[in-house]
Amino acid sequence: MKKLTVRIHAELEIPDDWEVIEHKSGIQALKIGDRFIDFDIVPLATEENDMDATWTDEDEELTNDILTTVTGLDSKLEIG
Repeated sequence: MKKLTVRIHAELEIPDDWEVIEHKSGIQALKIGDRFIDFDIVPLATEENDMDATWTDEDEELTNDILTTVTGLDSKLEIG
């Protein structure tokens, strides 16, 4: 078995009324109005090998197969 490491870094420009909070479940979340947003990894797949390929997570079986291989996931939210 091999180990694959995926590093994703994203920056979002957000409205002033959105805030990062500590959710009661113990994770950091982005609070937008009455909703709490968590950032997670969702694998996207395609059967096309061209520039205009359509990537989706519609293949639930494949998505679940990939997600069951995740052994660790960490996200950090900060407003700067």
